[in-house]
Amino acid sequence: MVGTPIIGRNAIIEYSAGSAVVIGFAQGCTTDITQEVIEEFALGSNKAQILAGGNQKYKLGVDKMWIDGTYATLVPNGTPVDLIFAPAGTKTGNVKITIKNVVLTAHNMKVDQKGIVSEKVSGEGNNYLTSTF
Repeated sequence: MVGTPIIGRNAIIEYSAGSAVVIGFAQGCTTDITQEVIEEFALGSNKAQILAGGNQKYKLGVDKMWIDGTYATLVPNGTPVDLIFAPAGTKTGNVKITIKNVVLTAHNMKVDQKGIVSEKVSGEGNNYLTSTF
């Protein structure tokens, strides 16, 4: 019997300048992984003889995100960060999904004295890693 699926909704945002520091939090997170297909055809055949995975893209969407005021100018200006999803929380043994080096591509931002609050954020990273806490 297959267990009940866990839907990843919450994430932390890490910035690494030597050592990783948690600089923010996100909720309502989704990921979209796409991969190009490489097809090779032989003469006289209309069926692909070779199918292989090609370039991959790791896009994400966030409903709401908060970033500490200390880092408020870095992330909106294109500094890469890691988004770490914890679908079932951060208890030892739970799934940990990391999208590395995410650059924000669009966001609606409100700045206050303690940080920035962004809504409807999108971005793209360069790697997708799964592990456990």
